[in-house]
Amino acid sequence: MEAADARRLRDMAADFHERAEEFVEVFYRHLFAFENTAKFLQAPETVTRLKEMQRRHLESMLEADWNDAYFEQRRQVGHVHADVGIEPQYFLGAYNLYLKYSFARLAEKHPHDIEAYKADAVSLLKAVLLDIGLTLEAYFAQSTINLRQALDMFWQANAELRQFAQLTSHDLKTPLATVANLCDEALDEFGDQMPEAAKQLIAAARDRTFRMSRSIDELLASTLPDENEPYQAVSSQEALEEALETARPLLNAGEVEVSIVGDLPLVLGSKARLREAFTNILSNAAKFIDRRPGKLMIEAKDREGQCVIAFADNGPGIPAEELNRLFGPFRRLPRHRDRPGSGLGLYFTKSLIVQQGGKIWAESTLGQGSTFCIQLLRAQ
Repeated sequence: MEAADARRLRDMAADFHERAEEFVEVFYRHLFAFENTAKFLQAPETVTRLKEMQRRHLESMLEADWNDAYFEQRRQVGHVHADVGIEPQYFLGAYNLYLKYSFARLAEKHPHDIEAYKADAVSLLKAVLLDIGLTLEAYFAQSTINLRQALDMFWQANAELRQFAQLTSHDLKTPLATVANLCDEALDEFGDQMPEAAKQLIAAARDRTFRMSRSIDELLASTLPDENEPYQAVSSQEALEEALETARPLLNAGEVEVSIVGDLPLVLGSKARLREAFTNILSNAAKFIDRRPGKLMIEAKDREGQCVIAFADNGPGIPAEELNRLFGPFRRLPRHRDRPGSGLGLYFTKSLIVQQGGKIWAESTLGQGSTFCIQLLRAQ
């Protein structure tokens, strides 16, 4: 910035001072048009205070007094924006709006003197770019600090979560082992006196407790995985069969008939995660297919070295505008809000699939049904 720039900016200051209120009103009408910025402007007293700060901020830029206090004030703006979560595109948009407004005023001031217009415009642009540079520098510096703090909190929470999960799994497995032992004792002590059907039921209960214990171990490993652990070749067919066994009571209650076209292949991933993802999709089908009988067809297809496992139903379908939002947390279709559920099932399903390097999406036609597709790397 040169002395001539400072002189031109100070000459503009008087004109801007007369029009400052007009610009600030235009600017805030612009902010209220966007949801992400309007949410910061709920309280009238806050808006009044911010308008005054905005007016003063722009006036001080034209005063061209580039001292330490000026630089610190601009950096403080960047820090505040980073702390409250106002992303750079919004305050860059503010400067863009200001330049458009100011260039129009300069054109009115120099209607026949293009050289004077260019000189004023260049000086103003220099001042704005200086402001942007100082603000962005501070914004990204503060964001880096915030990110480091967030990462520290994440790793601390992750360590605490691991400890909690390990303790919880122990607390869950202990009573399961007790139940299994009681089943064995009952068979050993009274097996000869029991009807064959009763022995079979007790043996089934014992086997189920062992299976639940193994599932706890698998879920613990899949929920808190070793990031350096390579993907394993797992049978998606076996994962599906175990998921079907878990979801069978719901599917029967909903009168949903499941058909599997061919065999499902080996894929790279985690059997426990895959089983849980399949179970969630099967449970959703049982819950939301509204036809009797409901039909769910499962089929695997090759796609350029990857495997796509498709779950196609004959349910009510999903509106096109909802498809991209299905996998967000707490997302529920308006017509399903009277049904029990947290709105987290598909969110967790997506997380389980992404953890295996895969993708999940939905395709649907209203009135004809939906297809949920899971894409995973095929094991060689």
